[in-house]
Amino acid sequence: MSVTSSVNKLVGMLGPDLSVPERAALLAAAASVGPSFEPGLQPRRTIDQAIATGLISATTLSVVTATQSIIESLGRLIARGDRSTSSATARLLFAVGTNMAVAAAAEGVARALPPSEDERARRGLLRVAANRTGRVALVGAGLSATLGTADLLSERRPSASWLKRVPLALPVGVAASAVEIHRVHARAQASGDTTISQVSTRNSTVIAVGVGAGVLSLQAGERALARLVSRGISKVAPGYDSVSNPIGHLVSLAALAGLVSVGYEYAVRRVEQGGAAIEPAYDNPPTSALVSGGPGSQIGFETLSREGRRFTNMVLTRQEIASVMGEQAVADPIRAFVGLDTAPEVEDRVDMLMDELLRTGAFDRKVLAFASPTGSGYINYVMAEALEYMTLGDCAIATMQYSMLPSSMSLTRTGLAVEQNRAFMHAVTGYMRGMDPSKRPRFVLFGESLGAQTLQDVWRHRTVEAIDRDFVHSSIFLGTPSATEFAKSWRLDPQRVDPKGTIIEIDDFGQYADLDEERKAAVRHFLISHFDDPIPKFGTNLLMRQPWWLGPADQRPPRVPKSSKWRPGTSFVLTGVDLINAESVVPGRFGRRGHDYRQDIARFVSMAYDLPVTAEQLSSIERALRARELAWAQRRVVSEQVARARESVLREVKNWGLSTSASDQQASAILREVLAAQVPANRGPSTD
Repeated sequence: MSVTSSVNKLVGMLGPDLSVPERAALLAAAASVGPSFEPGLQPRRTIDQAIATGLISATTLSVVTATQSIIESLGRLIARGDRSTSSATARLLFAVGTNMAVAAAAEGVARALPPSEDERARRGLLRVAANRTGRVALVGAGLSATLGTADLLSERRPSASWLKRVPLALPVGVAASAVEIHRVHARAQASGDTTISQVSTRNSTVIAVGVGAGVLSLQAGERALARLVSRGISKVAPGYDSVSNPIGHLVSLAALAGLVSVGYEYAVRRVEQGGAAIEPAYDNPPTSALVSGGPGSQIGFETLSREGRRFTNMVLTRQEIASVMGEQAVADPIRAFVGLDTAPEVEDRVDMLMDELLRTGAFDRKVLAFASPTGSGYINYVMAEALEYMTLGDCAIATMQYSMLPSSMSLTRTGLAVEQNRAFMHAVTGYMRGMDPSKRPRFVLFGESLGAQTLQDVWRHRTVEAIDRDFVHSSIFLGTPSATEFAKSWRLDPQRVDPKGTIIEIDDFGQYADLDEERKAAVRHFLISHFDDPIPKFGTNLLMRQPWWLGPADQRPPRVPKSSKWRPGTSFVLTGVDLINAESVVPGRFGRRGHDYRQDIARFVSMAYDLPVTAEQLSSIERALRARELAWAQRRVVSEQVARARESVLREVKNWGLSTSASDQQASAILREVLAAQVPANRGPSTD
């Protein structure tokens, strides 16, 4: 292949050899790179930016390709003829006219469906689809006008035929993105927004170029498959030739979605295996008879999953409570945990949890807490330990697992979780209804992240009165997801859901402390949602309408970027990427940022659950919470590394020709000897 033909082929890939829908998609995908650099709620690294930019540009490419193909086919159906023999003028007018007509119709649909906070998702998504279709049609009209003008000039002046080979789509899109990236950084700097400060303009440009190359590769693969399908349709069913092109693109996009789905399912299986794995730091059952998996428990320790084994092993002892509180503990705490693998059916898991509570005497304790875990089964250690300290051990915490995946991968299991939680609430309240009112425990609720959603939605479409009838004293919900139906109903109509004003949503404990005493006395249910936490903000609502927190810059809450603009798809993806960094925490260092609520948890537990402690005790509790979290984190790291070292030594020893049991003993002996030699060296010089 000659150099000239290679150059022509490369130039053709940039636009001239592509169809109008493909060129429009290429232009839009490249231009979408710039807005993807808008500041978000959380600090963004270069790799985070690459993920966001890739998702936005790839999605734009797919959507614009499909939309423009449909518009083009619609025009063909209307024309009912072969326009290739028409004059350049006729083709220009027809292409521009078709796109403008679709844009006008789409805009009419969008205006007929104004946004509303209480609208159904179907209505909102229809409005967004119409709005996006109108924009795509305008891009198509502009591109068709440009290309049609070049065709017209070439037809009238053959010497100007070179205009038809000028690549416009990708260069114009990249140029638009470069300008927008500069504007975004300038606006962020002027507004004091720092979340994109780690993404330099130089690196941004490199990413933009890299994404442009990736978009070209993705489009080439999608186009090849689409044309293959289109040709097959034309041969098999010639009567459908006018719609074969969009069908081909839809099939190729469906194939891409199928590959993504297969990859996701593979990732789910891998993550679930990790959730069920036994960690070396928690490989022994607990010794307390008052926790699940311990002596006398009917719940097998091996069924508790990683988070269940952590939760039961980390229970406080009387001695630990007394040393922190400065007074004798009343009892050893109770922790009841039923894993997803403990029993196959919801009813069986509920029965086993109730049996565990009755076995341990949980209904005789001062406080009984029902905690709905996050997707993986995690229960916040800070909440559990703070409760055990403040009750002097006279408490019980009950929970049931509904997934072993991170919350972001457990969204399809919220229905199961709500059903399970509702069944347990019926069992608990039924039992407490038969108790002497004076002997009932103080029943409190706790939920964090997806746990907050799956517990609140037990009462979706109901009011606080329903919660009161279930003997609930108070509740704490951290980082309630935006999809939570109960919270949405309350925000839309607080007077109907909570006429007595017992629910409050606040950023931190300081905001609560600033309330007047009358308001404080009324509150019993706390939705604690940090302004910069993306979890309460991320959802389909971002696609449908401008959220309150991205309103006028001077009305935005603290820690929300002032320079960011709401763009449906872009804001949705950027807030989704913010989820990656929202839970970045350092063991032992409590913060108040993103989805990290540890700094205020102890004070909220004391106040919400009516467990008063002295200032000295609160200070001692918070020191102990930090120290314990750091110690357990260190233990997990060391135990994991020792286990890996032992496996490595064992593999080597087996090569010596020893039996399995002898190899195991020899590996253990070598490891003990090495560790014993290293420990004194790490302690520093003796002071004796």
